[in-house]
Amino acid sequence: MPPEDDSGTDSEDENVPQDGPDPEDSDAGTHTKAGVAEMAAAAVVRRRRGGSDSADDIEGSEQPEDPAAEAAAAGLDRNRVVAAAAVVAVLALLGWLLFVRSDEPANAPTTTVTSAAPAPSTDPQVRPALVSQVATAKPDVSTVVVDQQPPIGWDTMGPAVMWEAPELPASQEEFDRAALPREDYRIEGRYKTPTGWEFSNPTPFDQPFTMLVTEQRGDWAEVLMPVRPNGTRGYIDTSQVDLSQHDYRVELDLSDRQLVAYQGNDVIMDTLVVIGKDATRTPTGRFYVTDKTDETPSSFYGSHMLPLNGYSEQLDRFGEDDGVPVIAMHGTSDPSLIGQAESNGCVRMPNEVVELLYDQLPVGTQVEIRA
Repeated sequence: MPPEDDSGTDSEDENVPQDGPDPEDSDAGTHTKAGVAEMAAAAVVRRRRGGSDSADDIEGSEQPEDPAAEAAAAGLDRNRVVAAAAVVAVLALLGWLLFVRSDEPANAPTTTVTSAAPAPSTDPQVRPALVSQVATAKPDVSTVVVDQQPPIGWDTMGPAVMWEAPELPASQEEFDRAALPREDYRIEGRYKTPTGWEFSNPTPFDQPFTMLVTEQRGDWAEVLMPVRPNGTRGYIDTSQVDLSQHDYRVELDLSDRQLVAYQGNDVIMDTLVVIGKDATRTPTGRFYVTDKTDETPSSFYGSHMLPLNGYSEQLDRFGEDDGVPVIAMHGTSDPSLIGQAESNGCVRMPNEVVELLYDQLPVGTQVEIRA
């Protein structure tokens, strides 16, 4: 607590600031009032010019009461608010656009979509069984080379076509016979090699060498061949052959000794035949006509003969001269045996029937033999 001052003082002096101007100093009071007036006037000028000072910036000043100036200032304020809002909106839009574009990679490469030619399909197109594809050796090809294994890339070659064929039980599986031909057992016009087979063109019957095509891929074909085991397939470069098609076929049912020949769906011959006896059965499976000849070894074969690519599955040699046990369709010198199982495996028929088949069936005609 400060010490008491015993000196006398005027009570009015307590309301006078110690550092403030003397209230009786007329110059100081005039200076203060003039300064406030000047500041007020400056504020009004700034408002008219677009300034931002408010009454709060001028302490103790009185605003001039000018309605027109106040209205003009208020309108100007509203215009500034609208303009500011528009500027903010434009800046926000520009900012959004810049943000979106910033998500895109700079100098992003453009992609051009072009229509490429479709690659050839490797799934084979299946042709109906009524149509046969035949490969016939070209006249200037003296030896046809057939590979035992498919060429490299066979499964991916295209275009691919497959000729539909019925699934026929082959009797070959019932007998374990040696292959024909073999490297140690040569057959005239048919030879085994380390990589496959070679066939003479023309054949020993003076016919163009022919094979039945089962599938074709690009420049290669899978073919049935005149070798044993029956049903063996090989692969040829199609540059060696001419390809053709026809719609002839023969069906033989061994159970009733009935042979039917077709062109398309039309029957051109329906006849009973002689088939192999039990000791020398006619083999079952899918075969084809390899040759046609009217030069038979004897009258026993009738007037005409159509050899097949199939072999006996119970004989390795045939006859006194050790001939090749090839199956054939041919005539007969004993028509009384028609409809019976009496042959060595060949299919005998009336001479007038074999003459008709000789005239109409092309080499390469498929022959389906069922048990």
